[in-house]
Order: sequence, then C-alpha cells, then structure tokens
Amino acid sequence: MLFKIPRLYDSHTHFIATGEFASGLYLTALKNAEEIAQWDLSKPSYHRGDWLLGFGWNDKDWSVKPSKEILDRLFPHKPVYFAKGDGHSSWVNTAALQALGLRSETGILTEAEHLQSWDRLPAFSNEQQKNNILAACQVYNSAGFTHVRDMTGTESLWNSLCELESENLLTVALEENFTCYDLKGFEDSLKSAQYTRKHETALLRSKGVKFFYDGSLGSETAYLSKPYRGIPNGNRGRTLWSLPDVEVMIKRTWEAGLEISVHAIGDQAAHEMVEVARKVSAQGFVGRLNLEHAQVLRPETILMMKPLHVRCHMQPCHWLSDRVWLQEKLRDLYRYAFPWEALRAAQIPMSFGCDSPVEPPSFVRNQKALVESVEARIKKFTGSIEEVHAHPDSQYAPNSYSIIEDDVVKEVVFCGKRLV
Repeated sequence: MLFKIPRLYDSHTHFIATGEFASGLYLTALKNAEEIAQWDLSKPSYHRGDWLLGFGWNDKDWSVKPSKEILDRLFPHKPVYFAKGDGHSSWVNTAALQALGLRSETGILTEAEHLQSWDRLPAFSNEQQKNNILAACQVYNSAGFTHVRDMTGTESLWNSLCELESENLLTVALEENFTCYDLKGFEDSLKSAQYTRKHETALLRSKGVKFFYDGSLGSETAYLSKPYRGIPNGNRGRTLWSLPDVEVMIKRTWEAGLEISVHAIGDQAAHEMVEVARKVSAQGFVGRLNLEHAQVLRPETILMMKPLHVRCHMQPCHWLSDRVWLQEKLRDLYRYAFPWEALRAAQIPMSFGCDSPVEPPSFVRNQKALVESVEARIKKFTGSIEEVHAHPDSQYAPNSYSIIEDDVVKEVVFCGKRLV
C-alpha cells in the first residue's frame, strides 16, 4: 500500500524525552531489577548533572521486582531516576528521594509525584540539550514525520530550538505546549506560553498549556465511570485536579488566547473536562480544548463536544499495546474504547500521534492498529488516515510530504529539502 502524506504530523509527543532516550539509557531489555548491575552505565548521555537517568522499564514479567534497596546497593551515593515505559511511574533510590524531598518505602513514585519529580531533575547542559534535539529530529524524520506537537515544552528548550533553527539544523516544524501540575505551576506555564507566543518563528509555534487530569488504563488510574474489571464498588481510577481549579485554568488560558490541552484517558475524566469547558464557554470565554488520548468516550460526551472548539488527539498504536488486557479491564465500557469512528461520524476534529517515547513514532503502527482493531470489536475507522495524520495548516512549513510504501518510509521532504 502506498501513502503520500503532506505534512506528516505526530500530534502528541514528548520531544526532548524522545531525543534523550534515543541517545540515553533505554531499559526495555531489562529482564529483572537485579540485571541493572550487569549494564555499563558510564556513557555521558546517561547522566544529567550527577544523576543517572533511564527510561522504558516494564516489570510485568520480572522475577525480581524494582525496589529502592536494589538501587541503593548499587548506587549508594548517586541519585538514580528510572522512568517506567508507560510514563506514569518511576523507580528511584534513597539518594534521589532525599534530593527530591520525598519519602517512599518502595522507591516507586507514581502519577503526580512521578511527574513533578521529573520536572525537578537537573537541567541538561546546553550541549546535551542541542544533541537531544538533533537526535529527536532524526527519530521523527526517519519515521517520516515533518510536523510534531510537543506536550512538554520549556523556555530552555524553546531557546535551544531557536538557535538550531537559525543554524538551519532544525528538520521538523514544532508546536510547543507547556505542562503544569498545580495552580502555582500553571502561572509559570502560562507565562512561558505567552512569552514564546510572542517569539514564534517559521518552524516554531507556541500553542498553550497542558495538564494531566487522570492517569493510565495500564496502571488502572485513568478515571472511569464504572469500576475496573466490573468489580462492585471497585477502583474507578483517580483525578489529579479539583474541578474548580480546572475551571480557573481553562478560563485564564482562553482569556490569554491560548489553547488548553488535557490528558484525559478515562471516559469520566473526558466527560468532566468537556462539562467544565462548556461551563466556561457559557460564561463568554472561547478557546480550543484539546483532549489528549481520549481512549474511552461515551456517546453523550461526544455529543457535548459539538458546540465547543474541541480536537481529540488520539494514538491508535496504544491499542496495539493495550489489547491484551483492554477488554478485561474495561468490561462494559469496552464498547466506548478507541472511538475514532464515533468522533469522525460526529465531525469532531481529530489528529493522530504516537506518544513517543512511550510508543515509537510510527505511521505504520497506527495504520496497523486501525486495521487489526476491527477484529477486536473496535468500530472500523472509515475516514482517511492521511487526513488525520497531516498537519491541518497547509501554510505551516509548506512543501513538506512523506511517502510510505509497503510499511517502509521511502521519501521525506521538509520545506522542499529531501531528508530521506
């Protein structure tokens, strides 16, 4: 099958982390927690300041589970921070906990503590930052992508991107969003978004503020309307913000002329975010609401989106990773999972992405998910994957396209220059 996609777009990614882990310590091959002692961890790119960092472990089948005792024995004085592959938890040692001002009996940080601690790690050196950016560009270009929407922007990253663009080294058109975890952090994120909006370039755009409202289906922290596994009065997941605080944040962001993006995987999380957006809209404020992931959406929630400016950013490749347990976890809610066809039928704008480095950037994997999910009772997507994987603005880094034939990236042209 041959695809020629203009402005091939990954609409939800973590750009600098993608570059960092392309050249950094990737832990997917670990078979148990003790095995880390056998790895060579001396490479400079594995470190930020005096910290050792890694990403991608998954202890699902480990015979020896991760614990701070293991890391303490190996690294009694060096802070260690290993992020899990799902992006929602981390494995740390005592030195890291002390540096972060946290306590944990197990050395496993989850959700809010994990996300906040990630932002408090030592900064990259300027040279590391630029090398990570170039590594990320290579990852995306190799996969065919010319346009990327980043969910973890910082002013430091923005400034490095501007420098590389001025040197004609930037080979993606990049949209930045600035993540916050509480109202205090929101003020900083809003200021960063406003500052960078005033300094946009031909290849760099500033979109707005992003926050996490719930967790993930894999960890059973995504917020559902019914309990996981159909257990009476069982766990339904969790939320990370109060609704009044969300209302303040949406209102302030829209007042500033910026977009608000919310991580909302569970059906109840998405429903509550749309309800709050409608409430703010009824007060006379207008702006874009981006629902990130939107993996479970009830029909009434989709209907409520129609009067709003909503775009859903979905990652079909997550279905490939989740399919082994998805029906068991969701039970009755499974019929609302990965509702790309319901959104298409309701004419709700959608964009597809990959959530790198949680998943590898890949148009091919998303196409594979759309095809194979039909056999698992996910309603067939009857729209055009080329359309939902193309950046919607034809004037943004124009004369860019990618050709993918028989699952192989054959050609990538960015702003008229052939990259692949």
